[in-house]
Amino acid sequence: MFAHSQAIGIGSGDSSGQLLLRELIARVAQEVEVNSILASDFHDVISELAAKNMSSDVIERLQSLDLISQTLVEIGLFLDLVSAACPPNLFVSESLLDNIKLAALRDRLQGKAPDVGGAADPELW
Repeated sequence: MFAHSQAIGIGSGDSSGQLLLRELIARVAQEVEVNSILASDFHDVISELAAKNMSSDVIERLQSLDLISQTLVEIGLFLDLVSAACPPNLFVSESLLDNIKLAALRDRLQGKAPDVGGAADPELW
């Protein structure tokens, strides 16, 4: 996945360029939760379309969206627990997020306010 060797730091000194690990994990959990809702909504739309004119093979494959949604919910809940259990003085380097290509996602994980003015991430439609 990512080839970074930044260690997790423990400290109370200068935290510039650093992210609190528990806050980062909580933000990742929030992103997972949002995406689980999107997957669930997508599953509902696909189910409506599938009921109209799709083969049973296609419908069966599309049902995996439900599993994806349920899995994302469970991962999000687990990450919430990990975040709560994480010591408050652990930091990671912000540079860990440099590989994230979606600028709005990277900003949210850094704790920056979401960009409401325009989409920094590619539009899919």
